[in-house]
Amino acid sequence: MRIFDAIACFFLLLTLFGCGAAPPPPPVSFSAQINITQGEAKQSARLAAERPGMLRLVFTAPMAIEGMTISIEGDNAALEYEGMRKQIPAASLEGAAPLLNQVLLQLAQPLQKSERKAQRHLRGGGWERRGKADGVDYIARLSEEGALQSLRVEKTGLKISIL
Repeated sequence: MRIFDAIACFFLLLTLFGCGAAPPPPPVSFSAQINITQGEAKQSARLAAERPGMLRLVFTAPMAIEGMTISIEGDNAALEYEGMRKQIPAASLEGAAPLLNQVLLQLAQPLQKSERKAQRHLRGGGWERRGKADGVDYIARLSEEGALQSLRVEKTGLKISIL
């Protein structure tokens, strides 16, 4: 009888606290207003991700770069501003756009068993996932549904908040 009670207790604990379940992957297609902070520099942009590897940022603030657009699709990128357009290799971009694109690509992939320790369920709901993109460590916060809520790159001081 004690063995049955121990097994029942074990399954009850698994039900209450989970068993290392993973968050669902983020939506493949989404758009959001984001704030980007790095040190004293602050920008706002409209983010559109149509599929993994395809990202578009349209800056809305500060006024000096309002309307500037960065588009990334695979290995190609484009910069647009005040009627001018420049095609460049995505690898030559620096800053938030290429890093955000790499993180979204990683988050769209299911975690391997060896990577499960890189994420944890948060007490208030949602998930925290740690990873490495473009050679830097990041911490991503995801909703219960798997949508990206924030991204922090400690070494560079970069913070991206999804509004």
